[in-house]
Amino acid sequence: MKRQGGGLVPLSALARNQDRAAQAEARAEARIRRAWLLVVGPTLVNQTRLLRAHRGILLVGCWHQDIIPSLRQSAATIWPQLQERLEIVPCDPPGPETGPARQPATDPLKEVLNLLREQSKGGWTRRPG
Repeated sequence: MKRQGGGLVPLSALARNQDRAAQAEARAEARIRRAWLLVVGPTLVNQTRLLRAHRGILLVGCWHQDIIPSLRQSAATIWPQLQERLEIVPCDPPGPETGPARQPATDPLKEVLNLLREQSKGGWTRRPG
């Protein structure tokens, strides 16, 4: 048992709370991965990937070393409130089996609208057309 606020809390309850927090974090990370095109846009979708979302910090990998400094500067300029919650680091490009989730659409607005429609239906399967 662990003492908390003058009372005792069973260790099993603490473990359940940690499991719930980890599950919530995993769900949030999965949602970000599914919406990666919306998060980074069609230009960066094939140059970056979410490596991890942990304790409110997004760890973003980029395999083009030459654009990492400009990504960091852009993030700090455009989203100053995210500066402490976003880390952009070098990473290896995805292998052929884990390639980018989606290729940029010929019409990015149409792709975004399709993603929003699919999300509102509760599924993320891609419809043709």
